Amino acid sequence: MRPDPAFPALPCLPCPHQSACCAYGVTVSAEEAASLAARHGEDKVYRSRWGEGRTRVRQGRCIFLRDNECTIHDDPSYPAVCRGFPWVDAETGGPYEFEQTICPEFLSRPELVQLGKAMVRSGAAAMNAPG
Repeated sequence: MRPDPAFPALPCLPCPHQSACCAYGVTVSAEEAASLAARHGEDKVYRSRWGEGRTRVRQGRCIFLRDNECTIHDDPSYPAVCRGFPWVDAETGGPYEFEQTICPEFLSRPELVQLGKAMVRSGAAAMNAPG
């Protein structure tokens, strides 16, 4: 899953915002967790108390972030959540409906927030359309 090339480009690599989106680690599927653990070490992922797979956070950033760069960006185990953010929801494949302003670029470019809201509205309309 890759965001549509029609979406505005974001300055992610390298990130001018010290990789703010990587501050929390990410939710990973069971398959992604197993692949990440096998390729990079069991200590890099864990199961939360709610049962979801997560990447670990060290010093306030995802464990796979080093020197403001994702060390697994080109890896086959790169999480779907990361591939889709901030446009595509990894779980539904629809528009990302959560807090996009985790990325400070959305604060400096308000048109991005409006685009995100329009995507959510059009995604909801498409899901409710008779078909």
